[in-house]
Amino acid sequence: MRIADVLTASRVIAAPIVIWLIFANETLAAFYLFAAAAITDLLDGYFARRSKKTTSYGATFDGLADFFLLILTGVALFIKGEGLSLFVVGVIGLALTAPVLWLISRKKGRPTVPHFDTNILAAFVYPTIMAYIIGWGYALPLLLVTFAVGLYTFRKYVVYTWSIYANR
Repeated sequence: MRIADVLTASRVIAAPIVIWLIFANETLAAFYLFAAAAITDLLDGYFARRSKKTTSYGATFDGLADFFLLILTGVALFIKGEGLSLFVVGVIGLALTAPVLWLISRKKGRPTVPHFDTNILAAFVYPTIMAYIIGWGYALPLLLVTFAVGLYTFRKYVVYTWSIYANR
């Protein structure tokens, strides 16, 4: 197994532990483990590119690991009463859009889901979740900015899908 795959798998493993720590009111431990998992998101791409062995499997696994960590943590914080309803609605909206994009692009003979500005979105999403984990006072304004960046990304997905559909 490649280093990039191990780092990606560590995010999947960290997600349920972070959730358990959140519900056990171990906020600092949850914060640090979530931060470490977020760092693996940066490192796995670096190691994959460095080894010159990027694969569609790796890209898919990376996206699923990100989704798993972020969704589960966001939903756990929402259930615990930390707010995050905008985050949960936004991520569920993107989650429902991705399969539709894949089906449309598959029909055109290129089954892909584009990764538009996901690094920019991740640069806001990870700190937003971390702010909610520790109960930072400015978490809500950060969430609103993150939601706006998410809407911008969502718009790019819709434009991309429309361009594939219109060029049939």
